[in-house]
Amino acid sequence: MKKAIIFDLDGTLLDTLTDIMESVNNVLNKYDFPTHEIHAYKYFIGNGIEVLTRKAFPKDITESEFRNYFQEVKQEYESRQTLRTQPYYGIEEMLLKLLDKGISISILSNKPDEFAKPTVKHFFPNIKFDIVYGSRIGIERKPSPDAVFEILEKLNFSKEDCFFVGDTSIDMQTSVNADVDGIGVSWGFRTIEELQDNGAKYIIDSPKEIFSLI
Repeated sequence: MKKAIIFDLDGTLLDTLTDIMESVNNVLNKYDFPTHEIHAYKYFIGNGIEVLTRKAFPKDITESEFRNYFQEVKQEYESRQTLRTQPYYGIEEMLLKLLDKGISISILSNKPDEFAKPTVKHFFPNIKFDIVYGSRIGIERKPSPDAVFEILEKLNFSKEDCFFVGDTSIDMQTSVNADVDGIGVSWGFRTIEELQDNGAKYIIDSPKEIFSLI
């Protein structure tokens, strides 16, 4: 039986896509740049907000211009990150049941740490996560396994004790790089084929299906 589960956040526990899209599109529109449909943002997301912003903005802007636009995007998202975001159906029930079974639950996101922690606290005030990490200075982002190893060491679990759950190729690559069994979720931002091609050991179609694996 597994003792711990590390979850991705965006696209796995929370549907954050609309707030992200509107935050970036608002800044793009302000400067008369082309905006993007929501489907495009499913593929912009995954490597952190800076990479997402680079993908969304025109390629011919200068680095100085980009840094200014990037700061505006962060400010815009900070002001609206809980407006239309919500947990996927069945997520809170699943998390509470995992805790009831004595399973340790943590979060590892490429969302900046200063966004990830308050977002989790806002949407899951009654859930006791052992560790919540977003992207932090000095720590390589997923798909690097470094933060996974850090979590396991702090909680005194082995790789064999743990699942990593996510919705993108980045998450499944993280599980492979950390040598932790990866669970891909079909309700997130990417396709089942992408998850399978990048090392998912299991695919689940609803949160409650995780209990058949632990």
